[in-house]
Amino acid sequence: MQEKNTEGLKKGKKTVLKLGMTGIIVTCIIGTTCSFAFAKEVTVKIGDTEKVLSGRIFENVGDVLEDNGIELTDDYTVSVDTGTALFAVDTIEVKVKATGNLLVDGESIAYQTDAQTVGDLLEENNIQLEELDRVEPGKATALKDISQVKVIRVEISELPSRQAIAYTTEKKDNPDLEVGKTKVVQVGIDGASSQVERVLYENGVEVKREVISEEIVKQPVKEIIEVGTKETAVVTTPVVETPATATPAVETPAVTATPTAQTPVATTPTAQTPAGETTTTIPEGAVQTILNCTAYTATGNATASGVMPTANHTVAAWSGLPFGTKIYIPSMGITYTVEDRGGAVTEGIVDIYMDTYDQCIQFGRQNLEAYITYP
Repeated sequence: MQEKNTEGLKKGKKTVLKLGMTGIIVTCIIGTTCSFAFAKEVTVKIGDTEKVLSGRIFENVGDVLEDNGIELTDDYTVSVDTGTALFAVDTIEVKVKATGNLLVDGESIAYQTDAQTVGDLLEENNIQLEELDRVEPGKATALKDISQVKVIRVEISELPSRQAIAYTTEKKDNPDLEVGKTKVVQVGIDGASSQVERVLYENGVEVKREVISEEIVKQPVKEIIEVGTKETAVVTTPVVETPATATPAVETPAVTATPTAQTPVATTPTAQTPAGETTTTIPEGAVQTILNCTAYTATGNATASGVMPTANHTVAAWSGLPFGTKIYIPSMGITYTVEDRGGAVTEGIVDIYMDTYDQCIQFGRQNLEAYITYP
């Protein structure tokens, strides 16, 4: 009986051992099967290279990349959310962010962006281009190929202007005028034109200007100068010899000088001579005209010609009369010199310099006969 029990016990132990081994084998088979069943491979593109990575289907993308030695920083962008489970993706694209400077409206903006093109960058920064505006390089340019984007604001304005038309000079021979002398028979006067110019601005800077319309509002007056061609006759005066006459010597008796009382000499003060050229003679070759004459006094500044103004000498005249031109005014008895300009001194007007404000007021504005002689 005891032998039977011992034999049964041995058989039981063998059975338990078999069951244990079977369980271990089954567990290994199930584990291996689960490992293959819950794993997934994905393709990762990094720049121009591709890698195939594997991971468990419930792992997130970020962990899979990190487990495979791919560390992501702020300089990179991933095509999918790194928190996405691996089973939901097949391809992962890792790109370096585009960096550079965006120049717009006077500012330089440094960018580091996921945007792919220039157009995407403008949209990302809410930058609108008006009809004439442009961007360099163009909107379709890939940001990875460039480091600077420039927005150019374009404006066009039409501006009216008034331009001077310079007069021309014509010279004519005058057989009645001696050689070396000239005579102005017609004073030259500048003309004027009214223009409209189209001006192109880029970022507030003028880059192009063109005249789109022009109208002559005042024709220039040609200056005519007569040039002497008459030869000067040379008159020869004969030399008359006068015979020498001897003068007899006469003895003059000596006279003893008697001292006289010294008479004081009275000094008579003389009137100050005006600085201008006083004359009553009309200069030869001068052009007769009527000038509208006004007066001005000291401003503390030099004249437009660089000299200090002088009373009875200096006048301001329009640009048609060059500095150094002489103007003889018979009623004043003075020949003035053009040495200054003035904002209100237009054609036909001269401003005579005087010492005091009261003299200017007393003189007022007068139309006076004048004779102009060019330098």
